[in-house]
Amino acid sequence: MNIGSPYEYRDLARQLIEIVGQGTFRIVRATCPLEDLFNPQFPGDILTHDFECFACGQRFSLFADTYSWEGVVGS
Repeated sequence: MNIGSPYEYRDLARQLIEIVGQGTFRIVRATCPLEDLFNPQFPGDILTHDFECFACGQRFSLFADTYSWEGVVGS
């Protein structure tokens, strides 16, 4: 799945925060807390969040190179 804008990325992050909160996924590794994605500036040029499903053990990654989104503000 390709994410084309910071707005789409943040929308997906909102969904993942809920899924983690429900206990469906757990965060295995991250470059920053998911909540930091909603600051006016992204917390870095490269963002990575790795998740694991508690039910089946499958792993998923959320990754973005935000350098091209520099200066785009929104939540």
